Amino acid sequence: MINMIKRLCSVLILVTIVIVSLTGCWSGKEIDTLAVAVCTGIDKVEGGYVLTQQVIDPKSVTAESKVESPVIVYSDFGRDLFEIKRKLTNQSPRKVYSSHLRMVVLGEDIAKSGIRDIIDFFSRGHEFRTDFYFVIAKGTTAQNLLGVLTPLETIPGMELYDSLDTSQQNWASVKKTRIIELINSIDQEGINPVITGLELIERTENVSSTWDLSKAVQIKNLKYNDLGAFKDDKLVGWLSEEESKGYNYIVGNVKSTVEHVHYDKNVKIALEVIKASSAIKVFMDKDEPVIEVTIKTLQDVETVEGQFDVADTGNKEIINKLSEDSIKQICNKSIERAQNELKSDIFGFGEAIHRQYPKLWDKIKHDWNNYFQKVKVNIKVNVKLRNLGQIQKTMFMEEKD
Repeated sequence: MINMIKRLCSVLILVTIVIVSLTGCWSGKEIDTLAVAVCTGIDKVEGGYVLTQQVIDPKSVTAESKVESPVIVYSDFGRDLFEIKRKLTNQSPRKVYSSHLRMVVLGEDIAKSGIRDIIDFFSRGHEFRTDFYFVIAKGTTAQNLLGVLTPLETIPGMELYDSLDTSQQNWASVKKTRIIELINSIDQEGINPVITGLELIERTENVSSTWDLSKAVQIKNLKYNDLGAFKDDKLVGWLSEEESKGYNYIVGNVKSTVEHVHYDKNVKIALEVIKASSAIKVFMDKDEPVIEVTIKTLQDVETVEGQFDVADTGNKEIINKLSEDSIKQICNKSIERAQNELKSDIFGFGEAIHRQYPKLWDKIKHDWNNYFQKVKVNIKVNVKLRNLGQIQKTMFMEEKD
């Protein structure tokens, strides 16, 4: 009996070893057979789409001498996106692989006509992950933008990804938008999505050299600029840079940014916002909902231009009050634009009403787009000054007699 058990165990161990040694990734793909896409552009044209893929050139990336372009751009027309993606094999010797996708650039025309079908494509495809960002080609096509090489990073698509991260963290007039958030803001009631705009900046510079003393060079750069506001899945307009920052203050997206305050005509103070938070609440006033947005920020003094003693306790309070008024002003500008021109609740005020007053929401949700335009919004801002910098008083401060 003991011998039978030993033999049975031996057989099981042998079978396990064989199974493990034969197991492999049935759907695995060798990297040297794939064209890795880092950025995808989609433009709407008559009869279908133009799909543009920015693909890493492995020869250029691994080469010691960076002579060739680090990316190859493939573009084609088709009736639907999956068709075009496969059709690109007519140009590329490798099948385009999208699991490392970093950016999706939507043409402005396609954003205006509706992006539900685009989102369905990226949600349904098994190759796509959910950590890439969406942006809109503002004033140009996605195809044009994907053909521009960027100066700092080897791969333009990676630079766009990193730049959007950095800009939201440090300037706060843009916003990272992933596919899950995009789906939720379109699908949920009482909130509409926003997507950052990407512009092509062209300028001509004169380059002097001993060989050619006056040679004009056309410089192309890419710049994130403004937030595109949607109603449902359609782009309806743009917030300005200031209004975009106001939007981010309201929804709590500000991590750090710069604020300026002016005290009379001769004093200007630059402040670094090092921490910010926002809370949206709803209360009833005469049977009507009123939105209350409370914004709190912690700030440091960075520059002082003019004669102003920032170390003085009374002056600190002046700086706080001026900064509070400035933030409140840009938030109100953002709300006024959304209510009066865009007519789209991009802040999620309707969602806040839904959470706090579900019965009221059931009555007004079907006409929320019109209701939103007249809802009252109160902005409260609390600024606290933390540090004055490495020096307390302004350099070369004139002493008063």
